Amino acid sequence: MIHSDSSTAWLMKGDTLTVRQLLIALMLPSGNDAAYTLAVNTGKTIAGDNSLSNQQAIQIFMDKVNEKAKAIGVTDSNFVVPDGYDAEGQYTTAYDLAIIAKACLEDPIISEIVASNTSYERWPNGREVTYNNFNELLNPNSPYYRPEVIGLKTGTSSLGGACVVSAAVIDGETYICVVMGSTKESRFQDSVAILDKIKAR
Repeated sequence: MIHSDSSTAWLMKGDTLTVRQLLIALMLPSGNDAAYTLAVNTGKTIAGDNSLSNQQAIQIFMDKVNEKAKAIGVTDSNFVVPDGYDAEGQYTTAYDLAIIAKACLEDPIISEIVASNTSYERWPNGREVTYNNFNELLNPNSPYYRPEVIGLKTGTSSLGGACVVSAAVIDGETYICVVMGSTKESRFQDSVAILDKIKAR
């Protein structure tokens, strides 16, 4: 169900993962396969019906995504597909992404995952995986590394360009920075420039 040029977590038929492990596969290597796996399973759980088709389960899930988004104050977005890839009728704003980022940081499991540069897990079916975070702001070996950064998420699509939503703790305050429509390298340089301006105040 994912686009041919999607980033994946290399999930394979027969893999057994916990929800937390799927969230790691979603957030660190931007696994669109993990996004669809979470959406299908969550949609079936919400409906209480394992016989639903994948498409039916995803529709139920996306309805809940949009309902939750509105509940936390997101007003100018509509989400159509679980991996955030370009889709007709799907749109968002930098401000709405910042609201979503704030909600993610308030969740202890998600905030821990998005702050990780790497993650090693042994899944229930015995497979061992190590994922590296695409967020160069968290990588100590990257020229864009900033120790104050605590997450969050990269993303790239044809229409959206290269994006990164980052968060950093500076002088005891948490700041959220959203860069959209950039390039793979420039998104991190733009983020660093904003963080450095905040620190220089």
